[in-house]
Amino acid sequence: MKQKPNTDFDFEMKATTLHGLEDTLANELLRLGARDIEPFKRGVSFTGDKGFMYKANLCLRTALKILVPIYSFRAANEHEFYAKMKEYEWEKFMDADDTLAINATLNSDIFTHSLYVSQKSKDAICDRFVEHVDVRPNVDLDNPTLRIYVHIFKDYVNVSLDSSGDSLFKRGYRVDIDSAPMKEVLAAGMVLLSGWQPHLPLIDGMCGSGTLGIEAALFANNIPPGCFRESFGFMKWHDYEPELWDTIYTSSVNRIKEDMPSIYSSDIDSVPLEMAKRNAAVAKVDDVINYRQASFFDLMPDKPKGMILLNPPYDERIKMEDTNAFYKQIGDKLKKDFGGWTVCIITSNMEAIKHIGLHPSKKMTLFNGALECKLLKYEMYSGSRKASKQGKEG
Repeated sequence: MKQKPNTDFDFEMKATTLHGLEDTLANELLRLGARDIEPFKRGVSFTGDKGFMYKANLCLRTALKILVPIYSFRAANEHEFYAKMKEYEWEKFMDADDTLAINATLNSDIFTHSLYVSQKSKDAICDRFVEHVDVRPNVDLDNPTLRIYVHIFKDYVNVSLDSSGDSLFKRGYRVDIDSAPMKEVLAAGMVLLSGWQPHLPLIDGMCGSGTLGIEAALFANNIPPGCFRESFGFMKWHDYEPELWDTIYTSSVNRIKEDMPSIYSSDIDSVPLEMAKRNAAVAKVDDVINYRQASFFDLMPDKPKGMILLNPPYDERIKMEDTNAFYKQIGDKLKKDFGGWTVCIITSNMEAIKHIGLHPSKKMTLFNGALECKLLKYEMYSGSRKASKQGKEG
């Protein structure tokens, strides 16, 4: 067994993310100043101090949670698990009148029910308080003082504190959503993976409730994605330092730019378009994004180069009459009118995307909710591809 050092010094943290965004998150952490960066499946471990933990929650665009590992051990059965959870000095982090919530994820033949592991963890912690101070802490699943994360792989148990509270994809700006919303973290990841540079125009041609365009605007103007949230989990911890948080927050907000990148969000349907406008207003980027009710197939470029981000219907939650024909129409439009542009399309419909008639320069696996998707990047050449290559060689 091992315990982690006092969090007033540098300590290990783990940022979780969506499958496929690990390297993107690692690059974000590197730019933010993290050390000892190590990607792992659906996450990245790193080290930093308490102020960096605050900054990571505030500024990371592709993180879901910032976890602080505190305790690890091996347990061969539920009795050993209970005993070792109970022997930890939980009073270092909470009082008997505080509340707790426990989330468990398992990959084990010994422990197979996450709710049961959560229950045993809660019993162990509460029984320790009863023995020591004769008071049993309460559970609060929505807004606890301490949110505890238990991960079990085979017989290895890792216990962490969840410093984020609500998942970091809950930015706080999205007041309206449509029937098939894209999570903010995925949208931010798509913007970063696309390689878009804010001096070039960006078109979100099927914007729905506007998440892609908003995340692009936040990125372009260096707006911290967490600055719209009212709270984070660490704000209820006993060692929370409001003055340090204010310093981190103020420093990050002072780096916001007031550039006016050319971002165009359009949708054929007026209802999601109005949602997008309301969300952008809350995010304070409604002056940066140009909204238009229009079919993607009616859009025309006004610059020779730019970026198109598309999240077309997959024929999953939004049904279509002929998905294959729709995707072919997308490809035809891109070839006809957007030579010189770069296009990134995300879809879970692997059959339909074949009908787009284009060869991707890059293909990445991501998840939109439970749906496994491909993010495909296309370089649209002006004239023929052969002529474009010859021009570069010359």
